[in-house]
Amino acid sequence: MAVFKKILVPYDGSQVSNSAAEKAIAIAADQGAELVGLKVIAFEGELVAPSDRLWATIIEDLEQKGRDILDEFESTAKAKGVNVSLEVKVGYVEEEIVSVANKIGVDLVVMGVGEKIGMHRVSIRRLVKEAPCPVMITH
Repeated sequence: MAVFKKILVPYDGSQVSNSAAEKAIAIAADQGAELVGLKVIAFEGELVAPSDRLWATIIEDLEQKGRDILDEFESTAKAKGVNVSLEVKVGYVEEEIVSVANKIGVDLVVMGVGEKIGMHRVSIRRLVKEAPCPVMITH
């Protein structure tokens, strides 16, 4: 009997997110679970763009780069026979993880956190507290 049916993997292509992805893929393969790869385009503070049109172009470019990063995750998971869907969101990392986890009903979040990952300890605590499911943090 599978414990996990849907696993969310916040992924940014870094070494720690690759490590988390490997663990999530192994769990998904063992459990017959679906993986959802999530790339959050995160902004800290206020950004000012010269025009709405330029801002839209910047976001479009960043979303494409996010999809490109997720392609690597998708290829690795599919090679192991795991079903994958992908999401790219713009916002604060912990808020988007919680929002997507709630929206799609995940059973587990698996994410890597290292020195270069944009989440501070307060954000990690908030994520763990607000997530609708267990959160596995790797490094």
